[in-house]
Amino acid sequence: MEVRMISWAGLLCAVFLLVACGGQNASPQTPPTVLPTQLSVSQALFAEKALSANGQMACASCHTDDNAHADATGTLLPLGGQSMTVQGFRSSATLHYLESNKAFRFEADQPFGGFTWDGRASSRAEQAAGPLLDSGEMANADVAAVAAKVRQLPYFGDFASVFGLPAAPSDAQIFEHLQTALQTYQQKDPDYLLFNSKFDRYLDGSATLTVQEARGLAVFNDANKGNCASCHTSKTGRLGERPLFTNFSYAALGLPRNPQIQANDDPRFFDMGLCGPKRTDLSARSDLCGQFKVPTLRNIELTAPYFHNASVATLTDAVAFYATRDLEPERWYPTINGVVQRFNDLPAPLRNNVLMSRPFGRRQGDTPVLSATDVTDLVAFLKTLTDDRTAPPGTPLVKK
Repeated sequence: MEVRMISWAGLLCAVFLLVACGGQNASPQTPPTVLPTQLSVSQALFAEKALSANGQMACASCHTDDNAHADATGTLLPLGGQSMTVQGFRSSATLHYLESNKAFRFEADQPFGGFTWDGRASSRAEQAAGPLLDSGEMANADVAAVAAKVRQLPYFGDFASVFGLPAAPSDAQIFEHLQTALQTYQQKDPDYLLFNSKFDRYLDGSATLTVQEARGLAVFNDANKGNCASCHTSKTGRLGERPLFTNFSYAALGLPRNPQIQANDDPRFFDMGLCGPKRTDLSARSDLCGQFKVPTLRNIELTAPYFHNASVATLTDAVAFYATRDLEPERWYPTINGVVQRFNDLPAPLRNNVLMSRPFGRRQGDTPVLSATDVTDLVAFLKTLTDDRTAPPGTPLVKK
């Protein structure tokens, strides 16, 4: 009897273990519930077309994953508005590597910081409000219209929960928390600060630049050649911070007017950056007209077309513009009655604002500061700044 009791006990134990360990006759396990997080909800909001007036446009429409969150490949300038036919007059700059950017300010009367091409937004959250309410972009009539759309989202409850909305939130509260969410996505998604390009690995000592890439870096840093590092900082910080390849300053490059921009059909229209038309508080500062934010060069390989007005199609041409703007102006500007219309995207009285420091400032017939070889070397170097989205993120500080 005692032996039989032990056998039954052993059998029961075996059955219990078989079920617990997922034996053949065990019941299938219920998949674990994936709880919403601030990152998952904010990422959904960034890609949410239902937030636009016509349901066809999201933040991600103009800031695409594959292009370092800049304009999609093949896009000249974004189309938006109620009918998705209103063309903007500025390209969508990359949203990457902005975490250390600060609100717009003057330092020794030189402008720095801010978000968007003219720095008029003081934070990513404030920047997010612009497209939502812009008649040429997501085209919502007002904050109430946006809030109504957010309330109808199937994941509104998740949004309210993870971002701490109060019970029965007002329209203003929903809009404010939406701005926070769109900022949070850019802060928490690692794609925005990958720091794992070939150049980062070179700084860490785990990769070697080719001879051509090394030449390009030397030209980039040489104040008498490319002089690129004067605005696109390339040195590591005092504590080993990786360079962002921008100092968040502003410059008037004298870009050619882009005839493919609909607004430019009006010869009286000029996009002058810091002094208007989108920014209005500095309209009296004529000395700032034509200045636009210096963007990061990280992932520059992915963000064509180039410059604020998308006037240059390829990276090679963008670098060549610096090399030949003043030596071969006819290459970049139209000629009318035998006269090259230099700096034609600014009103004539303001063209003296255009930057003349190296590599600019040369005259036709002068020896080029940048040779054709320098241009190809610079392009080769700039391609080392492309992040690898298939690899783990790097660290913000250079490895010692």
